[in-house]
Amino acid sequence: MPTTLVLVKHAQPVPDPSKPAKEWLLGAKGESQSKRLARRLEAFTPLRLIASPEPKASATARLVAAELGVPVSQVEGLHEFDRPLLPLVSKAEHERQNAPIFLYLDRPVLGKESGRVARDRFSAALAAELERTAERSLVVIAHGTVISLFVAAYNQIDAFGLWKELECSSFVVLDVPSLVLREVVAGAP
Repeated sequence: MPTTLVLVKHAQPVPDPSKPAKEWLLGAKGESQSKRLARRLEAFTPLRLIASPEPKASATARLVAAELGVPVSQVEGLHEFDRPLLPLVSKAEHERQNAPIFLYLDRPVLGKESGRVARDRFSAALAAELERTAERSLVVIAHGTVISLFVAAYNQIDAFGLWKELECSSFVVLDVPSLVLREVVAGAP
């Protein structure tokens, strides 16, 4: 079992108002962020790299893996909180719409899943992958909401505050097996 779990929010996607966020792709900024991210993740080698199957996360992972020369695999259950197609809004409005996910964990807010259901799905997928990992570090490229809900479940932190802090290509470092939060690392510009 690894001693370090690194949970990475994917690189910057290109928002497409005709598609739900789970279908968004990386653009040039996200690709360059991914390459810079790889250099910052070198400190966690030897590592095993896995990703959410959503395009923005799996593309980030493929670019990071290519830079580090490691394999990557997609893992079901690591996807983001289930959101329907929503209009593009300002950052402040996005925060306002998402705040209830963290306040009312047992109630679906914007989609089919409640925060608790999304967190539990993500937690189960992580637990299975931690058991399979022999390397020192497991690096997971996923999404801000499920990462924040997961980290807050094992630490005395505000999940919504962490969610607001996690910009694209930010990551959190947790000790294994305690899952105590060691640090939050800001994203690459």
